[in-house]
Amino acid sequence: MASKKNTKETKNTKKIEIPEEQQKKLFMVAVITVIILSLLLIISRNFGAFDNVRLRKNNKTIFSVTDLTLNNLKFADNEKTIKKELGEPKKTKTVTKGVYQYKIYYYDGLTLTLKENYKDFILVRVEVTSRKYKVARKLKVNKSIVSAMKKFKVQNSTGTYIYGNYSSDAIGSSEITESVFFGVRNKNEVAYVNRDAIVGDITPNIAKLNISYKHGRITKITWSYDFQ
Repeated sequence: MASKKNTKETKNTKKIEIPEEQQKKLFMVAVITVIILSLLLIISRNFGAFDNVRLRKNNKTIFSVTDLTLNNLKFADNEKTIKKELGEPKKTKTVTKGVYQYKIYYYDGLTLTLKENYKDFILVRVEVTSRKYKVARKLKVNKSIVSAMKKFKVQNSTGTYIYGNYSSDAIGSSEITESVFFGVRNKNEVAYVNRDAIVGDITPNIAKLNISYKHGRITKITWSYDFQ
């Protein structure tokens, strides 16, 4: 009797079937969710804690004054050369620092600083926020910060310093007379520094390249070499 009752209940039980179109939608939602979670995991691992980014050692050269370029321009180019390459700036400002006069040229996504040099003004600083410009080693705004780091010498795979013969503390030390160079990184910026060797009582010049980034992409590139 019980067996007949169970058979009857089984016959009355309706099988729930999900329409094929709805199945496809649910599948696509699941796939998209997995992709988003994977991307968030990668971003979190690589750029949330930037110390976790591992770089392999390479044989690239260290950052130096030769890396101070912008398109076809380079450090110490004069006003005439700059305007020939970029045209007239949209805005110009003149400021005085110490005994030197500076001219600041403003373009779209680009700011240039020129320093007085005898009867001329020469390029000593560049700030780029537009992807239409490039600096040395084909660095551009919106490129991957990790790929940018790989263009320079890499010695350490973890930690703050990428390479260097001294730490940043050596920059202001007069006891270290040889050239000081290093690459350092944090969660917002990668910086490269190269200080000239000290000769006599002359204050050494310092070349700098600062690469700001957000979510693993370069947002701003700045370089400078302000001679004395």
